[in-house]
Amino acid sequence: MNEELYIDFDRYLANEISAEERIIFEQRLQNDASFKEDLELYKETTQFLNTKFSAKTVDFKENLKLVSNDYFETISSNEKPRKSKVFSLKPYFYAVAATIILAFGAWFITQQTPQYSDYNQHELAFFMDRSTVDENLKNAQDYFNNKEYEKAVKSFEKITISSTTELKYFYGISLIETSNFVKGEFLLSGISTGTSIYKDKATWNLALSKLKQKNYDDCKKYLKQISVEAEDYAKAQELLKKLD
Repeated sequence: MNEELYIDFDRYLANEISAEERIIFEQRLQNDASFKEDLELYKETTQFLNTKFSAKTVDFKENLKLVSNDYFETISSNEKPRKSKVFSLKPYFYAVAATIILAFGAWFITQQTPQYSDYNQHELAFFMDRSTVDENLKNAQDYFNNKEYEKAVKSFEKITISSTTELKYFYGISLIETSNFVKGEFLLSGISTGTSIYKDKATWNLALSKLKQKNYDDCKKYLKQISVEAEDYAKAQELLKKLD
């Protein structure tokens, strides 16, 4: 249905048409099944809007009327006014405006919710200061630093990392990045309860893992465990505020 048809429907239902127009309109209702179906749909829609939003949108409707008045004044200054176009702002326009506002509201909420990608800027890995050069170790380092986490995971899997906290830490992050949350969190949890220099960093990445999974309660739980002295403390507090 186009805009003019909505206008005609509204004028008909509001009894704002002449007797001659009503006869023509009702003859079309009798002869045009699609036209009649469109009218019924319009009636159902406007009834729903009036029931659902009438008490909450009085001010909103008044603002829309002001906007519409400005719009039609602009049109009338350039075109000869037509009687059929002189009408008040009706439910069809409220429906369109409400739809736009709801869509924008959903987008705005999405934009305001913290995202994992806002915080997953990881420090670079440097494993190659060791005396023994290991090709898999070098590959794991290079793939991680290039953010090729799938390849990094495969390289880490070829390395014995059970006794090396640093490797566990970067392997854990790579697993989180590839959405292998159970194994990644298992590795990071062991580090977060230890005493290594990666303790708070592991906790921070556990929080990010929960953020990525949209588990905001657990994310906040980990954020609150990060000590004031931690490098990521400021970011943790910022994220906490956004989640509250």
